[in-house]
Amino acid sequence: MKKVIAVLAASVAMFFCAVTSHAQDVILTQDGDIIMAVVTEISDAEIVYKAFDNQEGPNYKIATSKVQKIRFVNGTEQTFATAQPAPQSDVPTAFQSADRAPSYNAAEVNRSGYMQHENGDFLVGGRTIYEGEYRNYFNDDEFETINGALKQRRAGKGITLAGAGCAGFGLGLMIPAGVCLAVFDYSYTYYALLCTGAAFFGVGCTLLSVGIPLYCIGNGRLNWAADSYNQRNRMSLDLTVGQYGPGLAFRF
Repeated sequence: MKKVIAVLAASVAMFFCAVTSHAQDVILTQDGDIIMAVVTEISDAEIVYKAFDNQEGPNYKIATSKVQKIRFVNGTEQTFATAQPAPQSDVPTAFQSADRAPSYNAAEVNRSGYMQHENGDFLVGGRTIYEGEYRNYFNDDEFETINGALKQRRAGKGITLAGAGCAGFGLGLMIPAGVCLAVFDYSYTYYALLCTGAAFFGVGCTLLSVGIPLYCIGNGRLNWAADSYNQRNRMSLDLTVGQYGPGLAFRF
């Protein structure tokens, strides 16, 4: 009798082991693949699981955007939202990749819209156009003017910054040296600092007197190029006298 009980107990144990060994989760991917797994973790971004036939092996990960649903061993299911493709735009973006600017064809560029110049850049319809596109928008005279104006503007900006730095450094030396000379007895060190500060301040003011006008002239020439483009591409409704008498003329 004891032997029979022992055999039955062993059979029951083997049955539960078999059932446990076949406990598995099923991952159904967006592509229709089925993965037999043991899911260990679920987050908003990914699902961590072990292969069902190698539960002591490494962890595997799959993005939740690639999964339709998981059917767990207890019969419950968890469904994941289907990822929607990003909308495509007909308007060319500033950069199509991190290291390469897109190429544009003059015939494909939408040339309508008001052009603005802001901080050395030209914008048409709110989109910045790049130097490689300038030939699509400007004639030869405007293009040459822009090249020279950009150099002027950059040079003026650099000279202005250098002048401001020199003038600020000079003031930083002159003010404390002057205070010390006024409060304390005369000292060659204070006098030398005052003279050095005055020299730096003079150089800074000279650079500012050169850099600021140069920067403003470059900016003005760039504004002229934008205005010239707008004048050539403007649309207007004018009163005119033609072959058949007075009337309205639509110009663009």
